[in-house]
Amino acid sequence: MTSITQVCCELEMAKSAPSCGDNGRSGTLLAASCCGCCLVFISGAVVSVALAAIGRDLTLGSDQLQWIINAELLPLAAFTLLGGALGDRYGHRRMFLIGIALFGVASLGCAVSVNWAQLVCGRFVQGVGEALILPAGLTILSGGFSPERKGAAVGIWSASAAVASAIAPAVAGLILDHGSWQATFLMQVPLAFLAFIAASVWVRGVPQDAGAPIDVPAAVLSILGLTALGWSLMSFTNRTGNALHSLTGMLVAAALFFGLVLIELRKKERAMLPPALFAARTVISLNVFTLALYGAFAANLTLIPFVMIKGASLSALVAGLAFIPLQILITVVSPMASILCSRFGRRLPLVAGAVMTGLGCVAALRIGVDAQYWRDIFPAVLLIALGMSLALAPMTTLVLTSVDANHAATASGFNSAVSRAGSLAAVALLGSILQQSGAELIGGFHEAMLVSAAACIVAALAAFSIAPPPEPHAIGDF
Repeated sequence: MTSITQVCCELEMAKSAPSCGDNGRSGTLLAASCCGCCLVFISGAVVSVALAAIGRDLTLGSDQLQWIINAELLPLAAFTLLGGALGDRYGHRRMFLIGIALFGVASLGCAVSVNWAQLVCGRFVQGVGEALILPAGLTILSGGFSPERKGAAVGIWSASAAVASAIAPAVAGLILDHGSWQATFLMQVPLAFLAFIAASVWVRGVPQDAGAPIDVPAAVLSILGLTALGWSLMSFTNRTGNALHSLTGMLVAAALFFGLVLIELRKKERAMLPPALFAARTVISLNVFTLALYGAFAANLTLIPFVMIKGASLSALVAGLAFIPLQILITVVSPMASILCSRFGRRLPLVAGAVMTGLGCVAALRIGVDAQYWRDIFPAVLLIALGMSLALAPMTTLVLTSVDANHAATASGFNSAVSRAGSLAAVALLGSILQQSGAELIGGFHEAMLVSAAACIVAALAAFSIAPPPEPHAIGDF
């Protein structure tokens, strides 16, 4: 589920990390970082296209299909900040290599899975590997370039991520039309092997901080809380349990998150999430905005390819190609959003982006059993792409500028985790839609799009509540 929209959140982590002078190996470090981190974007893109085939071949229920996605999102949401801390203490090169190795082994495990339990375990290990790859890879990228050259380096990194996110679902669709879903996981194994070799040869160890704090209790409570939340939402929407079970799950999740807050308050600045991070109204509003907007976007990423294949009987290749315009538009338009920010401030582009994404969800109501791509699907993809493009640049910039420099990397990492938590909650709420087919699937899809449009309205309201920048004082004002 990690997509090109996630790139902006990750890049802010790289920009906020300390830079070093060029050491003559900058090009190879950039190549190694791109090779490793692109695995993360390939994985999520492939599963979105392969989901319908997986459900058909393994005869899975909707809750089982949901866990195939969320098994990867859980560790990504809970362990990314922990992965950064582990890199600080034990070395980012070591964590990068371990993450790539875990990802490769897990991909092979997914490819040879013969039942749902094996596939979910493989997806979970993939997520753990990705939670180590991203922070380590971005730190390696940032540390290899001087401040003057870092901008160009992150630009190349984001371009490689965009290409990977665009090509992977198309290749997966082609494989699905002529092979099996297992082959879509198997193709990731040699990519992981090549990334491991590149990192082994091109990335050298750097000094590590043996005293770097590692907040394991917070990470454990995070993943347990997210698991309880996801299970209770799935139980409610799938009707697989009674209301008491769902309520119990919600209470358990609330208790775990409350325990997380108590632990972080006690640890203060040594916490994974320092309490000072949430002192600003802008930080809270931005994370509510991120949660709602990425939740709506995740519903689209999951359902549109699924509906194209299972509802409109389009080929997997066409479904894999469906979001290429989104990748292109976000890559091209998102940098231009800075012009709008300088002219109108950052709140207006955020509001406009959320509203336009909501309009894209409404446009998706045209998708039916006889849907054609250019007539019915492309207008929705276009609006969603433009909306996300408008929102991403000001959102990620505000994440960094709304806190002091000491908390910039943590704030960016937390915002990235929130985006994945929003995706996890959205997938959990899809309920029985993933079990339907034909006209029934289209009806459930339309309901989900209306809910997604409402989530975009919530995001727009959250953007309105962001604190305005202080007014500059005129000369002579006292």
